[in-house]
Order: sequence, then structure tokens, then C-alpha cells
Amino acid sequence: MAKYLLILFALALAAPAFADEVGIIATVNNDIITTHELSQRIELLIGANGLPRADETRKDIAPQVLHSMIDDKLRLEAADASSIKVTDEDIRKAMANIAGSNNMSVDQFTDMLASQGVDKDTLQDQLRAEIAWHKYVEQRIVPNVDVPPSEIDRMEAQLKSDANQQQYLVAEIFLPVDAPVDDQKVRDFGADLIKQMSQGAKFSALAHGFSQSASASRSGDLGWQTLSQMPPELARIVHVMRPGQVSKPMRTLRGYYILYLRDARTLDPKDIPTREKLQDAAFNQQLDLLQRRDLRDLRNKAFIEIK
Repeated sequence: MAKYLLILFALALAAPAFADEVGIIATVNNDIITTHELSQRIELLIGANGLPRADETRKDIAPQVLHSMIDDKLRLEAADASSIKVTDEDIRKAMANIAGSNNMSVDQFTDMLASQGVDKDTLQDQLRAEIAWHKYVEQRIVPNVDVPPSEIDRMEAQLKSDANQQQYLVAEIFLPVDAPVDDQKVRDFGADLIKQMSQGAKFSALAHGFSQSASASRSGDLGWQTLSQMPPELARIVHVMRPGQVSKPMRTLRGYYILYLRDARTLDPKDIPTREKLQDAAFNQQLDLLQRRDLRDLRNKAFIEIK
């Protein structure tokens, strides 16, 4: 969590007013999201991701930012229903970690927030949702992860058979499509992210800010993989990519992927991960799927109205 906005305050550009009028932009069960809250979160993410401070940018990213804020409300509700609390000390530590990562005191950090036109409450609200969901995952989802030894056997055997074949260092941005009506909107947002990269935004920063996969906390990094370790629809694309290349948004059953091929090499048999590392990889993959499933179920059960 502390790494989520490490690059946020490397910028010192003033933020112009955007949708400052206060009104309700969305209702999520018994809670609301105001236009001011959305405007503040947009400014926060523009700074975090090095995006142009232009009204066109704000308009382009607003739907996805609102989607993330709705998910934050659902995460907080799920945590509260499980009697999970986020304390002031949790928030203080998270703020101190982020400030320290930017070589600032907390006071300097909040002053920089203000210079960006962002209330510190905006970041604190985002951190509160992240911490609550992290606690929820630890308490409610992690105990359901089950990776049998036979799966590790299969992974190890597959890697041994892949020895001396190509291995790829891939990063991802995943944008879910929760309903068919959202397809074009999500695809357009993916195209806009690629446009932002062409204008200098870093893939890693955009993955941190917008990807809906667990790999977002690792800047989208998936580590070294052979084609056989990837989902077939992604492997087909990676196979024809060149190191340094970013793919177009690719539709899969669950949503759109944008892939970045960072590097490629030949898999040396001595580089095959240990069983412990394979166990960790399989655990994280299953945990990611279970988190997505829980969040999808929360959305399906919720009353959500966008004005």
C-alpha cells in the first residue's frame, strides 16, 4: 500500500479547478460519492500517474476513477460487515510510509498535497479502503486458498519441459468488464491509457493507478514466464511481441488486458524456480482470482446508481 503512490509528489504542477461544485455523482447502497470527491480523486491520480493536467485527460479517466471509487465503497462495506476496522493509527502509519518514501515528513507531504489542490482526506479515504480490503482478504479470502502439491508437481514438470525455450518478462494492466454494456467504455479507457503512454506516462505508474489485478501493487509485474505458464489468449500475443513493446487492449472473457513485454531470454534449467517459489506463485494467482470473484459478487449484489 505504501508504494501505491510513491511517485505522486515528484510533480509540482498546480491543479486547476475541475467540477468543484458539490453534487451527488453516484449512490452505492446507502452511501454516496459527490462530484467534489470524484474531482479530488481524479487530481490525485493525475499526479500519481504523471498524466497531463488537462480537462480532456480528466474527462477520459473520470469513468474509470468513478468505477474505482465505487469499488472502494463496496470494499469498506464488506470489511465493516465482517467487523473489520481501520484505525487512525493504520492511516497514520500508511501516510508516514508514503511521506518517508518521498523523503518528506508527514507535514511536508500534506503541504504538497495542498499544493496539488488535493485535500489530505482524499488520500486518507483511498488508504482506508485499501487497508480495509487488505484486512478483509487476510481474514476472509486467504483461508480459502488451497494449492495442492499436485499443482506444484505439474508446474515444476512443465518448467522442466520448457527448459532452453523462450521466457518472457511481462507486465499487465487489467481492466474488468463487469457487464456487456460497459465493454466499449472499458475498451476506450484502455486505448486512452496507451495514448497517455505515448505522451510519456510510465506503464508501471498506470498499472499502479488503474489496473484491477493484484499485480497492480507490483506495478503490473508478472515476473518471468514461459508461454505455457500464461493464459492461451495472452500467450498468443506475447509470442509475437518484441521487448519494449506495449500491446493494444485485448479482450478476454473477464475484461481487457494491456501487456508490456519488458524483456525476453532463454530459460536456463538452473533458473527454474524452487518449489517454494512455485507455491508462492500459485498461491498469489489463486488469491487474485478469489479477490476478483468476491468483488464481482459484491458489485452484483449492490444497489449502484450513477447520475
